[in-house]
Amino acid sequence: MVSRRLLTGTTIWAGPGCRPRRAWLLVADDKVAALGDEADSIRPPADEVVSLPGCHVLPGFVDVHLHLTQAAWFGQGHDGSGWRSLAEALREISATADAEPAPAPGSSWLLFWGIERWRWPEGRLPTAAELDQAARGRLVLVSTADMHRGAVSSAALAALGLGGQRRARQFGEDVTRDRRGRPTGELWEAAYAVALQRALTELAAVPPPEGDGDRVQAVLAAEARRCLQLGITHAHDPFVPPDWHEQMVELRGAVPLRLSWATGAAAGMHCRPPGPAQAPGGPYGEAGPEVKLFADGGDRCALRLPPRAAAGLLAGAISESIRIRGPGPLREAARRKLAVGHGGLRTPYLRYTDAELAGLAAAYLDAGIRLRIHALGNLAGEQAARVLRTLGAPPGSATIDHLLVCDPATAELVAGTGVTVSYQPGFLPRYGGMFQAARVGRYAAVLGGRLLLQAGIPLAISSDHPCGEAGPLHNLRCAVRRELQPGQALTRQEAVRAYTVTAAASLNAPGRGGLDPGQPADLVICDGDPFQAGTRVTQTWIAGRVAWPEPAQLPRTPGP
Repeated sequence: MVSRRLLTGTTIWAGPGCRPRRAWLLVADDKVAALGDEADSIRPPADEVVSLPGCHVLPGFVDVHLHLTQAAWFGQGHDGSGWRSLAEALREISATADAEPAPAPGSSWLLFWGIERWRWPEGRLPTAAELDQAARGRLVLVSTADMHRGAVSSAALAALGLGGQRRARQFGEDVTRDRRGRPTGELWEAAYAVALQRALTELAAVPPPEGDGDRVQAVLAAEARRCLQLGITHAHDPFVPPDWHEQMVELRGAVPLRLSWATGAAAGMHCRPPGPAQAPGGPYGEAGPEVKLFADGGDRCALRLPPRAAAGLLAGAISESIRIRGPGPLREAARRKLAVGHGGLRTPYLRYTDAELAGLAAAYLDAGIRLRIHALGNLAGEQAARVLRTLGAPPGSATIDHLLVCDPATAELVAGTGVTVSYQPGFLPRYGGMFQAARVGRYAAVLGGRLLLQAGIPLAISSDHPCGEAGPLHNLRCAVRRELQPGQALTRQEAVRAYTVTAAASLNAPGRGGLDPGQPADLVICDGDPFQAGTRVTQTWIAGRVAWPEPAQLPRTPGP
């Protein structure tokens, strides 16, 4: 029998355009069956009538860049986002080591997440020697908020095989070395990813207490439930190592949350993938097979700016060092590579040559595996677009992530490829001050949603959680209300569409038609205007069923 539920008395963000209107919505089994104006006196018959005065009903949020398999384990480590100096960090690490003196076999890593190093007067992460003293020989990994950089202890360097100069040199500049060529403990990009993956893999391998069941699935399922509470109906993990693939297949069958994911290198997220022969055969959840490639890094993003930006970047570093009364920003500026030549000022941090990226991308595309290309800076975005155009990649075969710093010429080049860009306006509260202090916004758009839309680029909002906040309502509000470059703000309707319809379309997944008759009944009910502070998600529906909260907790009103 068909179950028919009628939602009334509410504002529906309706259709593929996500236009808000006072309306009723009929859900029949797993589909939207009908939609009509609230003023209409004639309503379709229903088994249940759900009255939602003052509420807003939106399409389900599709987060196309949410690191579920990494964020799930953050609760097993320690939050360092509140630390405001190197000295404070070392004190906290020491106290944690004292509180956990006898780790179980295989769980000896001390993990610290979310470090906002740019706020520290010292401007640097702890060295291996400092971590050794604080944690007394333990395996330690300290991760920056952007998950592209970290610091490890000497024991961790040894466990990773990075203690010697020869092995460290295999990672090139991703392993920072002192003047004598010895690793200092600071790791970037691929080297950091190897440390992260090793720590998480060993953490996941720790057996649960007797009788507690599958610990890995319990941890992943808890993260999936958190997504549902936020109104996320589909979470796409942009990197799942090949040997974790089956865990995601199992999770997809155990939770109502729609799931999909990309693969990559077994060694770690930022490492160069070996080619399609090493990719799992599928399925990849609600979307097709996908691989993650990194055209540039995090702090080491590849930028192209006008020549005059060199003086501006230096002045910004000096000003910020004075403001925080520490040499950190100036030290970081001095370490940054800069090249001035044809086309302006560049930070030469591309991780592939054009030929290397083209060869790898072509191999995956020929195997039917779509691409997800990390391009934080405009120089990396330009390279990604140039390679995709050279290969003749079909528009739906790739997504470019971030384009955090962009300019009109790069936006036009990206638009010509037809690819979707996934960007994260929710970064603004956390990282916006850093970009403002560096004065990058004087020369390019920072998280330029308006620039990308005006160029004709399909735009998807995502969180990049845990690097950014997972809550879609927070990210929507950041997209439409911003202090840094307010001209780059989206309208409310554009923001909702970007987080739902366009995001789903970029994966060719359910939800690309919005709340319209015949479309999947994936929806979110908010207790007020989603753009007002204090509004909460109260229900999350997937395929016509209440996925959160538990159905038994919901009031029901029988239909006529």
